[in-house]
Amino acid sequence: MYKKLLLLTFAVVTIQAAKAQTEKGSQNLGATFQVSTSTSNSRNFNQVTGSYGDNSKGKATTYGISPNYSYFIADKLDLGASLGYSHYLQTYSPDVNSAGNTKANDFNASIALRKYYLFDDKVGIRTGPYVSYDRIRRTYTYTSSQNVDNLDIYAGGIQLDFVYYPTKKIGVAAGLGNLSYTHQKIAGFNDGSQNTFNLSFVNSLALSVYYVFGK
Repeated sequence: MYKKLLLLTFAVVTIQAAKAQTEKGSQNLGATFQVSTSTSNSRNFNQVTGSYGDNSKGKATTYGISPNYSYFIADKLDLGASLGYSHYLQTYSPDVNSAGNTKANDFNASIALRKYYLFDDKVGIRTGPYVSYDRIRRTYTYTSSQNVDNLDIYAGGIQLDFVYYPTKKIGVAAGLGNLSYTHQKIAGFNDGSQNTFNLSFVNSLALSVYYVFGK
């Protein structure tokens, strides 16, 4: 009888400790880290000679970091905000097709309202609406010239994340996908604007790690 009572008490304490991470009044402070890379191979076809030119290897790399904070306004419902920076670089070697290299610096901000659905109050998903703004400076570098675009991107939609709490004070999240509407304005070499609807699933590593405090 004593052993059963001891086990029951331990289980109750464990559930309460885990639940406190997503209770009303809890706060999360952390950062999102993003890394992605891709490669390509291309050859230009010469219609005059009827042959292909030399192979050009392309490589695209993106990395970024976004500090973020959230507050649980109700049990398993938080309001989050983030500010971030990311860098994108596309290169070709050798540049036989006059493709040029592309570099982009992105400063961004977002606000999200997220509902948590957790198994055993430790692992599950969170989802909800968000709005975001990006300011991007994109530079195209060719052999004898350089062109620059400045982009303002406004977006809103619904996001889906995987969530895991390995300990009482540490949380981990990773993006799974989102449905969004985007309005983009471009000023510079390619003036113009466009509106897009987008449904995307995870195709790069974007991992969030945060510390739980408050409640």
